[in-house]
Amino acid sequence: MTVYITTAILLRWLHEPTTREFGLDKLVVVVAHTGDEYAATLRDAQDVVLRLLARYRVRLVQAGRSRLNTTAAGAGISVFDDSTQPTHLYADRGYALSDELLAAGTVPQLGSRRCSLRAKGAVLDPIIGTLTGGQPFRHYLGFETGELRRAQRDTAYNTATRRGVYPLLEWQRSRTDALDYLHQVSGLRWQKSACSYCPFQFSSKAGRADALERCRRDPHAGARALYLEHLAACLNPRQSLLAQGRLIDLVRTAGLTEVVDRFTTHIAAQPHALYEVRRVATPRRAATPAIARSVRQVHTGPVAALDAALTRLPVEIETTADGITRGWRHRRGTVAPWAEHFYVVAPSTTIADKQRPGFEAMYAQVTGGTPTLVA
Repeated sequence: MTVYITTAILLRWLHEPTTREFGLDKLVVVVAHTGDEYAATLRDAQDVVLRLLARYRVRLVQAGRSRLNTTAAGAGISVFDDSTQPTHLYADRGYALSDELLAAGTVPQLGSRRCSLRAKGAVLDPIIGTLTGGQPFRHYLGFETGELRRAQRDTAYNTATRRGVYPLLEWQRSRTDALDYLHQVSGLRWQKSACSYCPFQFSSKAGRADALERCRRDPHAGARALYLEHLAACLNPRQSLLAQGRLIDLVRTAGLTEVVDRFTTHIAAQPHALYEVRRVATPRRAATPAIARSVRQVHTGPVAALDAALTRLPVEIETTADGITRGWRHRRGTVAPWAEHFYVVAPSTTIADKQRPGFEAMYAQVTGGTPTLVA
């Protein structure tokens, strides 16, 4: 059995049967929806790929998370559609990756692909296990010539039943080659599949230019990314979708006024709260310290009233260039152990109060028992 492939591989298999070594009745295409794909990508995939899958009666399984946490046995995973005649992509179903990020008040990190593991890998693995039923299978992935190291790392996941296969590498095709082929067979200029707020798309000059153009064409997606970044930055001044600077500044400099207008309108429409945020870091043997965070909602109400309440606290008021005002009680040091403690007004529709067990002891140890300020 063969499972999970990328678009350029799939279309070549369908248009050029000699490029595959199996019958299409042995092929299962599995999609894990994150809930935050660009609208144009979904439209192109639905119009082109689903039409071909239906013509050749290729089985397509669409799935995603139904809650934050999933299990290896498949709990927390929903199959949205399983058909050889697919007509629609159910990308808006289930628990989106952005739901998780908004609840935590954070954004994906450039140095990690943890979001892919949680929103995709954790969904695909149990479904593939069910589909294959313990029988040997080939797992086709779309690593191209610029991703040789990722393919090499993937081989570590091979087992007695699972074998990773990388057609684009076998065909010696780069990402540009794959996109050119897609244009050749479909007449469309395909964009890379990605969540609209994925920080990897902003990690190079070419990537930023492409992402800004996508935001220009899809201002709703751009505004969504700005909202995620704003919420994360409220709770952590160091959070951003860019390695340096903020996406909001990049968008403004690019003159994407519709994106900014949608973002500011959305912010203004949200209920707000005054939050207390504490963070503590303790050294450990690993290169990075262990960091824990406490978030507590103190007051809710009109933004003007919350801003006034913030300024009345015995704290140091600071408004940064991004327009976010914080009331600082304790600032972090440069090396662990360190702690920080501040208050901020932020949208309150999604952020949940959160504090890990043992936080108070960690915080007291680093600060010498500094008590929590009751606002």
